[in-house]
Amino acid sequence: MLFSYETISSPGRYAYRRGDVTLGGLFPVHEYGYPREPCGAISEFRGIQRLEVMLFAIQQINNDKHLLPGIELGALIFDTCSDDNYALEQSLRFVRSRLASSTCRCVNASARESIHNDNVFGVVGATLSSVSVHVANLLRLFQIPQISYASTTPKLSEPSFDYFARTVPSDSNQARAIVDILHSLNFTYVNTIYSHGDYGEGGFREFKRLLKSSSAQDDEMNLNKKRQQQRICIADEQRLTRDASIADIKIILGTMFENIKSDVQARVYVLFVTKEDARKLLQAIKLINGTHRPVFIASDAWGKESSVVINGETDEIAVGALTLELVSMQPLNFDRYFNGLKPDIIHGKINENHYYNDGDSASDEHSTSSRNPWFNEFWENRFGCNLQTSPQCANHQLNVSNWDSKLQFIVDATFVFAQALHSYFNCTSTTCFNVSLDHINGTQLFQLILEKTFSMPDFRQIQFNAERFVPGHYRIYNYRRSHLASSDTKASPYEYVSVGEWKIGQNKNGQLNIAVDSIVWPGSNSQGLSSATTIPISRCSEPCHVGELKQFQGDSCCWVCTPCNETSIVVDSQEHERCELCPIGYWPTANRTACYKLKETYIELLSIQALVPICLSIVGNILTLFIVILFYKKRETPVVKASGKELCFIMLAGIHLCYLMTFPILLKPRILNCVVQRLGIGLGFSMMYAALLTKTNRIARIFESTKKQAQGNTLKFASKIPIKPNFTNNHKEFLDTTSNNDANSKSLGGIKNKDKSQPLVSKLGVTRLSLSHESANSCKKTQNNTNKFKTSTTTTITKAENHLNNEKYQVKINSFNHDDDDSLNSNPIRGEDGML
Repeated sequence: MLFSYETISSPGRYAYRRGDVTLGGLFPVHEYGYPREPCGAISEFRGIQRLEVMLFAIQQINNDKHLLPGIELGALIFDTCSDDNYALEQSLRFVRSRLASSTCRCVNASARESIHNDNVFGVVGATLSSVSVHVANLLRLFQIPQISYASTTPKLSEPSFDYFARTVPSDSNQARAIVDILHSLNFTYVNTIYSHGDYGEGGFREFKRLLKSSSAQDDEMNLNKKRQQQRICIADEQRLTRDASIADIKIILGTMFENIKSDVQARVYVLFVTKEDARKLLQAIKLINGTHRPVFIASDAWGKESSVVINGETDEIAVGALTLELVSMQPLNFDRYFNGLKPDIIHGKINENHYYNDGDSASDEHSTSSRNPWFNEFWENRFGCNLQTSPQCANHQLNVSNWDSKLQFIVDATFVFAQALHSYFNCTSTTCFNVSLDHINGTQLFQLILEKTFSMPDFRQIQFNAERFVPGHYRIYNYRRSHLASSDTKASPYEYVSVGEWKIGQNKNGQLNIAVDSIVWPGSNSQGLSSATTIPISRCSEPCHVGELKQFQGDSCCWVCTPCNETSIVVDSQEHERCELCPIGYWPTANRTACYKLKETYIELLSIQALVPICLSIVGNILTLFIVILFYKKRETPVVKASGKELCFIMLAGIHLCYLMTFPILLKPRILNCVVQRLGIGLGFSMMYAALLTKTNRIARIFESTKKQAQGNTLKFASKIPIKPNFTNNHKEFLDTTSNNDANSKSLGGIKNKDKSQPLVSKLGVTRLSLSHESANSCKKTQNNTNKFKTSTTTTITKAENHLNNEKYQVKINSFNHDDDDSLNSNPIRGEDGML
């Protein structure tokens, strides 16, 4: 294999500490530079503090006589400038000693080598996930273990990165924490923005995967829990390009704002962006004129970084943001160590914390190596002076109180390497055996790293899981205006306030504890200093009321509510919701999600409510039975016959049945009872009212028929026609019939006086009369003189019988006007007892 060192030996700076074995380090000492510059401004928190804490940890390890006894641990640290290509170039120096082995031949090997040819047995770093991915692909070729303190992309947990581990949890945990936060705040429709690279893209992919998996788990989840935990949908997603400018981000944001429908409220923006992109994002939002105030939920790249928010420019835009930060503790005594540091070179003199390479001079123009070659730059940037021109510049004293959140994880990674190497060399508390400093097997060393449990200086125990990272938990911060700003003029007007935390439980599920009431949310005015405590709304559709089902419209978070029947419940199947009727004997619960069996309630037979109607029913039945018996015995009497005995018996049977229905009503409900109630009550009342209606209708028809006959026809009398009486012996029967409009009309006359003639009476049967011989002669004489006399005469009927309903009633008729045929209609016939 041929490797060219032309790029490797290019001028650069690195931090070096001499030791028996060397541990590599990668830190973003400088920010990401512009395309023409490899590096930007120096970074105090992510650069200088992290580098110094690794040197501090190595110093603690070397001072510990029981850890790696007799072996001094050294360091070789490079700057990545937050650029994956630049970091890969720097990392090639870690494998230089491996390239110098028998399997490799170096080009221009006689050239002066300014880089230490130390055998690096492991690397701590890097910060960015994209940098770690590139470096891990290189180091695995040479079996060099790598432990990152800040790279969180889930991609690094893949089996292909078999020499990579990390002391921070994967973004899979961070994405789960964000999903839990959205659920707790009922944010179901959100926008997502993520940066280019493994960190942003990996975090967004994990976030999206969790949303899909949670939707799939909803189908198996019980209905009550599912309703409490609604699905989350992504309204819009945008990826920021590499080196995106503020103008580019402004265009992306403008497009996202325009895509929001007027009836949709999507104010929440989930951010998986780097610190630099987060700062540009806030600046772009300020340039957009409008009242849309987004709510940010950002990943740990924003965290508590004060450099994300520009004081006096974007601080008010960031108010209300929720950011995640890994929970960590400040390393013991590191604050005293860091604040006691001084610049390395003062007026050309070597300070006590400056180290040179063996055989090199401080005037080496190709490479500058010291304990921290970037500390002077940090010092000058911190105090705004020049160490070469200002004698007072070195007299300043550091008084740092704001520390980077990843310092603990750097110390953890450094101690993991030291303790794993301690086990690899079979060391005791006093000496080490099987020491081969030049040939450290990276595979065996990494296997020890994954299997062992390590003790940290703060007495914590850490161990890597199956995905080769240390589980951790996050603290949730809310960016808001500081309440101390009004009283203390020196205090910052804005601050990060902890409002909750998220951590992995024993069941491997996340546990979220968040104080929702203490969160300050952004107001509606983008230009004012307004804020609110009311939780903003970020959803596609309003939630349906109880008893309404959702009819989804394309997206699982957008729907139209349709009410169900009051006897139905809302059933959620795998595909959609539907209304389902409750079975007979069941009723929907209050939330209309299930049916419950109705309790059977009935009146106890021995209660006062039952005894009273039972007694009345018994008395009624007895009286009804008495009447039935009485009617049966008197069934041949005129009164019973006149009232219609058949109809009366039907009516009494209906009354009796109604009284009997008291008992089925009061008995415990059964199918037979219900059938008897339905049939008996209706049948009993039908029998009563039907009989009564029939009798009433019968009488009405009789009177109506009589009225029509009397009005439609004029009665004709037999006196106008000569009557020939028939005599038999001494008693003859006299009969005469005449016709009128009623075929059933009959007239019978008895002649008592020779001057009288006999009329006809409608529907009046007259009994046979016995006439004397004189009366017969008188009748004959009257018949002969009928044509001569046209005067009015009267006839007296002494005895007659009325045939009504086939019954005979005796009536008496005094007289009527013979000449007036309509006298029966116009003048009522009066008898001795009154009007007929």
